[in-house]
Amino acid sequence: MFSFFNELNSPKLGLLFILILIIGIGVVSYRNINEVFETAEWRANSYNILNTTEDVLAQIVSAEEGQRSFLLTDDESYLEPFYKSINNVKLDMSSLRILLKNNKEQIKRLNGLDTLIMNRFLSLQATIQIQEKEGFDKAVARLKQKTGRKYMNEIYQQIAQIESEEYNLLQSKDQLLVSNVKNTFITIVVGTLVSSVIFLTVFYILEREISERKKIEEAIRREMEFSERLLNSSIDGIVAFDDQCRFTLWNPGMESIMGISKSKTLGRNAFEVLPFLKDIGEDKYYFETLKGNYVIAKDRWFYVPETGREGYFEAYYSPLFDKDKKVIGGLAIVRDSTQRKYSLEALERTKEELEKRVIERTSALSKVNEDLRIEITERKKAEEQINASLQEKLILLREIHHRVKNNLQVISSLLNLQSGYIEDKKSLEVFRESQNRVRSMALIHEKLYQSKDLNKIEFSEYIRSLTSALFSSYNTEANRIILRSELEGISFEIDTAILCGLIINELVSNSLKHAFPNGTKGEVYIGLSKTGEKQYTLIVRDNGVGFPPHIDFRKTESLGLQLVTTLTDQLGGVIQLKRDGCTEFKIEFSA
Repeated sequence: MFSFFNELNSPKLGLLFILILIIGIGVVSYRNINEVFETAEWRANSYNILNTTEDVLAQIVSAEEGQRSFLLTDDESYLEPFYKSINNVKLDMSSLRILLKNNKEQIKRLNGLDTLIMNRFLSLQATIQIQEKEGFDKAVARLKQKTGRKYMNEIYQQIAQIESEEYNLLQSKDQLLVSNVKNTFITIVVGTLVSSVIFLTVFYILEREISERKKIEEAIRREMEFSERLLNSSIDGIVAFDDQCRFTLWNPGMESIMGISKSKTLGRNAFEVLPFLKDIGEDKYYFETLKGNYVIAKDRWFYVPETGREGYFEAYYSPLFDKDKKVIGGLAIVRDSTQRKYSLEALERTKEELEKRVIERTSALSKVNEDLRIEITERKKAEEQINASLQEKLILLREIHHRVKNNLQVISSLLNLQSGYIEDKKSLEVFRESQNRVRSMALIHEKLYQSKDLNKIEFSEYIRSLTSALFSSYNTEANRIILRSELEGISFEIDTAILCGLIINELVSNSLKHAFPNGTKGEVYIGLSKTGEKQYTLIVRDNGVGFPPHIDFRKTESLGLQLVTTLTDQLGGVIQLKRDGCTEFKIEFSA
């Protein structure tokens, strides 16, 4: 080395060479250490992703438990964990997006998982809403569609893909970590050798080299401490084993799950420490891992006699390779899945209980349906009997109206026959008026038995028939006195119809007898309208010679006007007379 510096013929050139050499070693060491820290951060990130995905799955299971409990008990307090789980899943999905932001493929899978989870929660919430609005049976019918099971299977598959990808990344980072540690170690060794040589050459260069080596050692120590803290803080069990299945790593998480301390496991065969592994066939996963394969074991039962620990676990096995890519052992991450397993079993029991209740309710409903069918049949028979009886009564009622009409016509005919023996004109007029009154009442009964509704009569049609008979009775020429009417489609009961018919009969008869003397021409108007709830207005008007101004129609000796006043009182109505160029009787009444 001294001869080498002498050959440089310049102390400055030798110092420059030493500085370049030291700088080169420092750069390599810094790069290796930096890669070690980055790898450790990647590992921590992967563990966070795996823990968060498992929490997502646990929250979905919790939401399903809350929904099933609500469906069975109809107790809304069970919906609190349901909605709480929805919010927790949203927070977990946000955390996963942050953790996976640099992995486009995983983000794509995460988007698909997010859609599946939202569909699952929407399905659960739809079933809850059906239970609340439409009842237990509708909710059960929706459950039978097994849409939720399809979503859950897809969710399991999607989470498995995400976790598998993370375990692959974790394995690659583990290999990178081992490689970086080795490279760091080589760098330290080389640096130490070069530092020793440089110390013999230049004292101050030796000091700098020692200082650099201390920095590297501190970085390695920090990395080792970080790795130790990472292993110790993990809630999952982490074990490593060599190619003879002897444990080389046993973290506190594994101590918590199995109840066995690290001192009793390291260097011992896995199947001696945990005999149940062979009983449940778990040894095949160890051997499969030593073949270089990645294996996932779900819901495996365990029982440790010496500690009394038992339950279920799931394990993720990864092979460990040396620098020549030869398998030298394996790494297993063990997670206690007892609570999740029991939750799923409870969910299955709840499902079976629900199905049992559905069967019982279906049987009860079938009996109720049969009772209803019998009751409906009996009611139909009763309705048929009632309809037959009603039809018979309708026929009898029509017959009564028909006979009343016939009797009134007989009376009218008798009056007509009797009038043939009367020579006195005034007496003959009285007979004719009485005959018209009887005819108006007979016409009411005729319209009733011809009507579909025996309780009411269509009054406008009745008025037309009545006035036509009156015009014919008084031999009124068609072109001399014209009848004009404005009649709404109004129906009256028989009592009201008879009273109104007799009023119209008297007022129209009065107009035909007195309003148009000596063959004068004119018009008779009849109007009937509805003015309010059960309020009606009847108007009979003519444009003849007019009502004598000195006569009070309420106190006249005319039987017809006396009848009009009396009939109006019976209707509970009010009658008014207008004499402005015509004679108009206006009657307002309620029916």
